[in-house]
Amino acid sequence: MSDKQFAAGDHIDAKCTKCKDTTNHTIVALVDEKVARVECNTCGGIHNYRPATVKKTPAKSRAAATKAAKINKIEAEWEGHLDNADPATATTYSMKMAAKPGILIQHPTFGLGRIISTTKPNKMDVFFRDGVKILRCTVS
Repeated sequence: MSDKQFAAGDHIDAKCTKCKDTTNHTIVALVDEKVARVECNTCGGIHNYRPATVKKTPAKSRAAATKAAKINKIEAEWEGHLDNADPATATTYSMKMAAKPGILIQHPTFGLGRIISTTKPNKMDVFFRDGVKILRCTVS
């Protein structure tokens, strides 16, 4: 709490036990010059003073670094899947195409990818730059 001297009747932000939020309150009682009880100006509830909590923002630097590392790992793996692959030989993706693992495909949205596996009756896992996507196909 700050060094400001409060008096009964002053307004202060506090966490309301009824509203479950930080709202404006009126000071009702002080003990040794510290705020003891307050009245919520929103709901009218009187309760012990609970200081307004400052919401912590999540650690963006750590999360951003983790996401960047994950993207780099996926791209490195994607490049490994496409070593010695000629994009000119890629088959254009169609839901009716016959799919076999190892085939190189060109998707209109995801770009160049390689089929990793097929699942009967009509799905295939394809590794693109963005990661693995499940697409429809005809399993032969």
